[in-house]
Amino acid sequence: MQLIIDTANTTITVRNKCFYIKNAAVQKQISPLRLSSIAITTNCLLNTSAIKLAAHHQVPVLVFNNFGTIQARMTSPYFANLAMLRKKQLLFSISPQATTWIIKLLKKKSRQQVKTLKWLGRKKSSRRQEIEVAIDKMKSLEAKMEEIGSRPIANSKAVLMGIEGSISKIYFMALRVTVPPLFDFDKRSRRPALDFFNSGLNYLYGMTYSLVESGIFAKGLDPMIGIMHADQFKEPTLAFDLIEPIRPVMDRIWLGIIFQDILKKTDFIKKEQGYWLSKSGKRIVIKTFNEYTQQRVNYGGRVLRFKDHIYQEANSLGNYLLGNVELL
Repeated sequence: MQLIIDTANTTITVRNKCFYIKNAAVQKQISPLRLSSIAITTNCLLNTSAIKLAAHHQVPVLVFNNFGTIQARMTSPYFANLAMLRKKQLLFSISPQATTWIIKLLKKKSRQQVKTLKWLGRKKSSRRQEIEVAIDKMKSLEAKMEEIGSRPIANSKAVLMGIEGSISKIYFMALRVTVPPLFDFDKRSRRPALDFFNSGLNYLYGMTYSLVESGIFAKGLDPMIGIMHADQFKEPTLAFDLIEPIRPVMDRIWLGIIFQDILKKTDFIKKEQGYWLSKSGKRIVIKTFNEYTQQRVNYGGRVLRFKDHIYQEANSLGNYLLGNVELL
């Protein structure tokens, strides 16, 4: 399980070879053997003994900002010699095969977006015709990706990003007509979110990055060597690539929360010209996210825990670079 620290001034120390969590509301011990990670979303005190215990049991400590994005990560230093894998990753990033890989990722994303819209069509039958029109337009645009072929990514990236952007614009406008008035939005907005809908979606995407990055580190890939997002300096651009087909699944999770009608205005806060989830809103989103990622689901024709599906994206790329499998 993931230990979430969301109460300010919590202290994390060690007692009886366990993490000892203490704040104004709770005092408890948790064995490191029960934890997959520690997520910190507020100010707290983590002492050296707790850091060493986490490292020994390979429990990553993740520090999130208000957007739900990882701001810092502490992990175990024990890993194999990765020089050969990362050399191959760098060569791959400028090869025609990288274009083929990106096209496959974006097609996965588009098909997951279509799956989300079909799910919405079943839930919102009054909007089914509009949704079907959007799906047809998206499929026509997706077909244009095949025309690019296997040109070097430098010569095809702008075209691919243009197609992906057009598909996503149609997709989000189709989502917009299904949400209740409290969650109406004009367009995708990131930092800051300009409405409640985007604030929750941004937070879910931020949490997903933590799992994508964990998969990258677990395989030994370099998170800074991306393909489509390679021009973003000092950013984990490979994670930006690998998260693309996962985003529509997070959209379904967020829409599912919205349709449960459990969120209120008090679950959001406005500051710095934008909107963020409040503490109560984060608790709802984090709980739903953690429950879903532990479920066994069919994704891409395979039934695994969804968390393992996320790891599999990085694992497949690493295995291809090592010559173990074909490019999926």
